[in-house]
Amino acid sequence: MLRTNMYTALLTSALLLGRVYAAFTPVNSTLYTVGQIQWSNCTGDGIVPGAECGFVIVPLDYFNASAGVAKVALGRYNATSPNRKGIVLLNPGGPGAPGVSLATESGPDFQQLVGEEYDIIGFDPRGIGQTEPSTQCYSSADARQAFIANTVLDRGYDVAPDVEDPFNRYHLIQTQRDADGLYKSQFEICGATMGDGLRYMGTSTVVRDIDFITKLLEGEETLINFYGLSYGSAIGQYLVNMMPDRVGHVVIDGILDAVEWSSVPSYKWERQWQVDTDDVYKLFMSECAKAGPSQCALAKYANDTGETVLARVEQFVNDLYYEPLAVPNATLSGILTNGRARLYLLGALISPTSWPDAAQAVAQAIDGDGTAILNAVNEKDNTDLQRSAVSCNDQNPFAPPTAQQVIDEQLYDLAHVTRFSLSVVTSEPDAGCQFWPVTPPERFLGPWNNTLKNPMLVISNSLDPATPLKSGQLAQERQGNASARLLVQNGPGHTSLALPSLCKAQVLQAYFANDTLPAVGTVCQVDASPFPDPANATSISRRESPEEQKALDSLQRLTKVLYG
Repeated sequence: MLRTNMYTALLTSALLLGRVYAAFTPVNSTLYTVGQIQWSNCTGDGIVPGAECGFVIVPLDYFNASAGVAKVALGRYNATSPNRKGIVLLNPGGPGAPGVSLATESGPDFQQLVGEEYDIIGFDPRGIGQTEPSTQCYSSADARQAFIANTVLDRGYDVAPDVEDPFNRYHLIQTQRDADGLYKSQFEICGATMGDGLRYMGTSTVVRDIDFITKLLEGEETLINFYGLSYGSAIGQYLVNMMPDRVGHVVIDGILDAVEWSSVPSYKWERQWQVDTDDVYKLFMSECAKAGPSQCALAKYANDTGETVLARVEQFVNDLYYEPLAVPNATLSGILTNGRARLYLLGALISPTSWPDAAQAVAQAIDGDGTAILNAVNEKDNTDLQRSAVSCNDQNPFAPPTAQQVIDEQLYDLAHVTRFSLSVVTSEPDAGCQFWPVTPPERFLGPWNNTLKNPMLVISNSLDPATPLKSGQLAQERQGNASARLLVQNGPGHTSLALPSLCKAQVLQAYFANDTLPAVGTVCQVDASPFPDPANATSISRRESPEEQKALDSLQRLTKVLYG
């Protein structure tokens, strides 16, 4: 199929509004009452026996009862112990990821972490998944894809091998101007489609939903139990500081710095958040070299080192800047560019268990077949503007930066922090909030150091490419020793569930069972390798204790569910 250029596509979008714009549909408040809850059997594949699906009706605006209602999608896997203790609400991150399936498909496995005495409750946050009203700025995922196709929002930024080359700065500024135009256009579309319906998707409102759901299911005085991964760690930080006297057991894992998230423009985040990204990349290459050619396709020779494998991959990616690779056999045929290759590698760093497959895909591309990589980067996590509806409602308004200011910041990061800095801008679409068309009813901006009724548990990997250990340390330090304890998992990947650790599972079990916190300075080792020994195809250590093995098996399933 022939593709029009970006400007023709935008013009066509403007002329054919009915094909691009969605129709905003509020929840009919005459059919539902606030506090109404309904459970039924779940439908679909992968549902565990006993799981329930349902919804709860909450105020659309907790400060204006006349605004209407929202319908929050729920999933539940009930406690399997007769000594039931309550509920634990889960969030998988994003923002933009639905959470119902954490209960309906993985409830038994999460019980191996928090205890069989708890109901596992998954929910789709505001504007996401099956929760209504949904964030639907475009009429379909195809309409959204047509809008971004072959723009910087799709293919990423192409960065010259020499980041200090003046022409590199020039063309990146031009690319950023395109990006700013696209941000402005997409948010104007969203404002025209959804209007004030966009106001209610922020994290502050989600925290009030969590409080509402807990009180409705368990009683007015029941404390909140919550486990949040990645962006879910921001929900957790908002929760404990907005409602410090409501904290029961709260775990945040893979820490997003909520202070920067809410108060600093997104183009400045990489300097703080990507400090470990290149180290994870180098570890990927060194583990590949150790595994050797029989287990890692990027290791061509038995005497390869991490440095030689890294140099081989970097040479390929840099060459794509000058000569993109034709990929005629991809599902959506096209070219593999420098920017797309970086996006793929960055995505692989998130999940160490994906490294063997990622190495195979990159090796195939080096040999001339970029099909696997292009197919992967063409799969978009966000099919609309669900993520922007959260991040832009959360961000404190800021003076619009010029394209030069954005690129100069990113050039510094590329030279001094990580070669993936601009890849993050595309893979984690939080930019452009200077054009956001609405103001939320509530935007929590602190304080972030409240004393909590009960201490929360903070978990960080030693090498996380997206949410570094530094952010976990900051979150713990802000709350103080009496209100937070940090557990470090010594391994790579994004969140501690990227690789299984029995030690980590036991810390979680003790925390939820009897409020036990790990000793200060505790470091848990992982029980798996990214490149498993062929004699142990599961890559995971076996344990003699049935209870320990059950926990490890659950951890391995959760890793697969969350990271593929």
